[in-house]
Amino acid sequence: MKKLLAILIIASVIGAAKAENFGLWTDVGLSQNLGVRGLSAEIGYDLRMNNHLKGVTRRSFNAGLNYSLTHYLKVGASYAYIYSFNVGEREDKYRTDDDGNIDYEQWKGYNFTHSYWRNKHRFIAYLKGDIDVGRFNISLRERYHHTIFQHGKAVEDKYRYNMIYDEDDNISYELKGGYPESEDDYKRSKVKDCLRQKMEVSYNIRHCPITPDVSVEMENNLHKAFHIDEMRYVAGAEWKITKKYHLGLHYHYHKGVGDDEDGNLHAIEFSLKIKNPFWKAKKY
Repeated sequence: MKKLLAILIIASVIGAAKAENFGLWTDVGLSQNLGVRGLSAEIGYDLRMNNHLKGVTRRSFNAGLNYSLTHYLKVGASYAYIYSFNVGEREDKYRTDDDGNIDYEQWKGYNFTHSYWRNKHRFIAYLKGDIDVGRFNISLRERYHHTIFQHGKAVEDKYRYNMIYDEDDNISYELKGGYPESEDDYKRSKVKDCLRQKMEVSYNIRHCPITPDVSVEMENNLHKAFHIDEMRYVAGAEWKITKKYHLGLHYHYHKGVGDDEDGNLHAIEFSLKIKNPFWKAKKY
């Protein structure tokens, strides 16, 4: 465990130094068999601090059911409420000619949209299969996401400048009178549908409570002809403290623009899983 922690810490430091965005995530989940063989319920809560740990950027709560069709195949459905933070964005503005073509050498100012929070509702359905190959476990999961982004409101500041030439034809800019202008920027509600395919490989170390794993996941945007919006690469381990309590430590690298993160992201995730705290599960 000490070696694994050292590797993940070193990887996180290297990732943070090179990352456009670095985050720290915490996740607590509880699962309980419902007394029907193969049927269980799950609830969870997570916090995410992205944007180089400048503050919480996401809070979410999820609840769902899953059912083991066989020892190797499981189906499930869940709902997640997500409260997400959107960082401020700047958009440069340029002059255009009579035909509407943008002249990128003729800068006239910019718009700055302040950060804001937004509600999301996500409905999930998935199918997961896994098989043991020696001491390895290989799993494949196909998950469908239907995410509803509720409308939101942000404040947008507009800055416009006059170009000024000195006697040597050097250019400087002077803020126009009456600027900056501020107005409300209303974010319309929208829907996103995607499929996520995930492959994970874990290794059961003999007489050891620690199980290392690696996974890769891709997100296909169904509104853009299965365009791959994001790739996710994860490596870490789960520590089985007791049958009920499992701790996880994982390093994430996300590349692309997905539902929850914009741009490339490196993150460390700490998780706690509590399994069957009320009564023992029935074996399938």
